[in-house]
Amino acid sequence: MRHIRIMVFPGAHNLPLWLMKGVEMHYTESRDQQIKEIQDHKVDLIHTSPDNLFLSDAKGLVPFLSGTVGPLEIVVTNTETSQVLAVDNPHSGFGRLAYRWLRQHHPEMNYDVLPVGGTRQRFDALKQSMATMAVMHPPFTQFCVKAGYQILGRIDKGYPTLCGVCREPQRGTDWVHTYQNEYSRALRTLASLDGKGVARQVLAQELPDVPAEVRNHIADVMRQETIAAGVEFDFGAMNKLKEL
Repeated sequence: MRHIRIMVFPGAHNLPLWLMKGVEMHYTESRDQQIKEIQDHKVDLIHTSPDNLFLSDAKGLVPFLSGTVGPLEIVVTNTETSQVLAVDNPHSGFGRLAYRWLRQHHPEMNYDVLPVGGTRQRFDALKQSMATMAVMHPPFTQFCVKAGYQILGRIDKGYPTLCGVCREPQRGTDWVHTYQNEYSRALRTLASLDGKGVARQVLAQELPDVPAEVRNHIADVMRQETIAAGVEFDFGAMNKLKEL
């Protein structure tokens, strides 16, 4: 039996996937490529942000598995009243979570929105002073802290930030069920007494260029976050995200 082909964004949120057997991982920085590849049957599954399913090109795709990108936070390079917020795109779920959080916690703040793309591009926008704030998650949040930026606050509480997705006809099939079971097994491994060491070992292999102290912190955070997210996808939380 061939491996299950999955297309994911690079990053520490793939921690459970790196523990799974029988999967063939393909990496991308593009939401559009993910949708096209699964619609064209070039991959079997994708792990993506739930709001990436809201557009018409994602018709017939359904989330079936929970996930998380880890703590989704706004980082800031200075404390000026006027800011420039870097987001992936102005209408994304990450962007809308940021706007909601800023309305609630910093209603006095003036800011412009700068769409720049994925997390790496948002980090670059901060480094190049194109933006003063950005939506971040591990490991880039830790890179920001190491660069001297401040964490303004966490914005994703109560909202999903990642999900496993299949084509609608495949939902409930044996191989999707097997995938869910294997993902559940990976979470049980992370939750075990040896789970902390396992997470650190996996990230040492998959993120070798990240300094060990930072990488171990990321491993500890992502272990906790993925265990907490569980396996079952919360459609009610997805509807909350859609209504933002």
